[in-house]
Amino acid sequence: MANRLNKENSLYLRQHAENPVDWFSWGDEAFKKARDENKLLIVSIGYSSCHWCHVMEHNVFEHEDAAALMNEHFVSVKVDREERPAIDQIYMDAVQMITGSGGWPLNVFVLPDGRPFYGGTYFPKTQWMSLIERLAITYKERPELIRQTAAEIKEKIAQNEDALQGQDSLKSNNVDLHSKLSRQWKANFDSQNGGEKGAPKFPMPAKLSAVLNMAFTKENESVKKQVLFTLKKMAAGGIYDQVGGGFSRYAVDSHWKVPHFEKMLYDNAQLLPLYAKAAAIENDKLCKLVLNETFEFLLREMQPEPGLFAAAIDADSEGVEGKFYTWNYDEFKQVMPDDQWADFFNVIKPGNWEGTNVLHCNSENMDEKMQAGRKFESALAGVKSVFLQEREKRIRPIRDDKAITSWNAMLAFSLLEANRYVSNENFYSTAIEILNPIKAYWQKHQQLPRILNYDAGEGMLDDYAYVAKAFYGAHEITHEQSWLELAENILVKTLELFDLGKPLLNYYPVKNELFATKTEWLDTVIPSSNALVASALFNVGYAAKNPEFTEKSMVMVDLMKPYMEKHPLMLGAWIEVNLDIEEKQFVSIGDKYDSMEVRNNFAKEKYFPDILPLTMGEKDDMLVCKGSVCFQPVKSVQEAKQLLK
Repeated sequence: MANRLNKENSLYLRQHAENPVDWFSWGDEAFKKARDENKLLIVSIGYSSCHWCHVMEHNVFEHEDAAALMNEHFVSVKVDREERPAIDQIYMDAVQMITGSGGWPLNVFVLPDGRPFYGGTYFPKTQWMSLIERLAITYKERPELIRQTAAEIKEKIAQNEDALQGQDSLKSNNVDLHSKLSRQWKANFDSQNGGEKGAPKFPMPAKLSAVLNMAFTKENESVKKQVLFTLKKMAAGGIYDQVGGGFSRYAVDSHWKVPHFEKMLYDNAQLLPLYAKAAAIENDKLCKLVLNETFEFLLREMQPEPGLFAAAIDADSEGVEGKFYTWNYDEFKQVMPDDQWADFFNVIKPGNWEGTNVLHCNSENMDEKMQAGRKFESALAGVKSVFLQEREKRIRPIRDDKAITSWNAMLAFSLLEANRYVSNENFYSTAIEILNPIKAYWQKHQQLPRILNYDAGEGMLDDYAYVAKAFYGAHEITHEQSWLELAENILVKTLELFDLGKPLLNYYPVKNELFATKTEWLDTVIPSSNALVASALFNVGYAAKNPEFTEKSMVMVDLMKPYMEKHPLMLGAWIEVNLDIEEKQFVSIGDKYDSMEVRNNFAKEKYFPDILPLTMGEKDDMLVCKGSVCFQPVKSVQEAKQLLK
């Protein structure tokens, strides 16, 4: 018999609808039941493409004896972390404080007032049942112990938040952040495989973006080569889908060879501008191929309807991880008898992973063939097309069709960024197709939702930040004033909803009080939402001539500088905002100039300033600014280029 989760919109929650556990979704009903019956809560958090979430469901939550214990002693709540990221983040902080580590599934034990006192990630069934029995007995016999632990955790989280926001004594010593970033990157660099040393290997686009932009801006040739080497190693590895394009979430090994096969929208969105920059600035054909194939993958496989992009594609199909993507030797040879392609993709009879083959290439060989000419590129495209058609006959992994506002706006922003470097009308048109329904929702409700294609509550700070950045990006490329006004209005609302009266903003709307505030300041696989807001404030502040935005951005960055000095690789998005404040190039043009002509003229010389409409001055003026410093207006693109040099 289905439990109450069968009525939820979330795919992850519906996947637990047949469990014998009496699951609740997050909300007042569950907490009222806990208070009325004086029970603890189990808050179990995951997402639809999480492999170990599926494993725990199968090994624990589907079992009657485990469910009976949970139902007798606890109120059990299932949370989709992508729907309710604030819940996930504050409980993740608590579990990391308790155990020293975190991950998903995240299982947290909580008092009826919402305060956590214990938690962990994956639990085998025997350990899980033993744990919940012990906790139930302790709460019955010694409830003061649990309440004291919960109070200590809450107090410690509050102290950490206060320390972060009140750093007056930690003033920056004007350290060269870019040298710090370069040194830390080089110290961690894997010279054999690219990226950071060790395994598993995550792309971590925020780090790669910060390091690459620093290398380009500061003309650091050695670091630039290391990042390009990383991008090519990833492109040749199994983490990249050699048949259909697009990147998996991470590789389980140190060689980018064997992926954990789920594909996330956020990884693929953030990697687009990186490959576009490499393709344009370095004239790299492999990077351009990856850029185009990843875009085609997104359109083909992650778009439930025009303008909306799905959150993720599962790693498993037919109950087997990677089955959709791998090939045994006979299958491969039946599709493509020519031995050269089996050699090219490292396909062998015994298999290169668990008896089957993950397609991957030698990056140096692939790069050499790509640079040699179009003949190989055309042949490779033909081979990939044949395998893609054959693969379409297989049973596909499940796709989670929830369209998360921030991830969709991230994709729109990334496509507009990619279009600056590799001009592609489809990048631009797809970005605008994403932004139009977000714009319509904002104009109707004067707020943003968390999910675009069903009701899942209000947007979080990352939703507002990425929408503001994408609206600014649309203004930069179209010069339509309406996009800038929208970006400005979004940021006004952002400061209103998330303001704690301190430099950094809360992650969730302040009025929705939880047991702790949460100022998300560290990059994960997604950049810090506060850094994204600071970036949007700086750019929109410049374009809209809004000094309050610019000043707020600088206050946020100044607060974070001591942390940037200590942990530059963990704060790549902040490093990028700081670099913008110091050196970002803006060129504002009068009515005499055609914006696309000006943009293309700069691109030929491999300059990529923001091209904005001039709001004051003569129609033949061109105003060049670098960071927060502007020069006297000039009258030609050539003069502007000289200033940028």
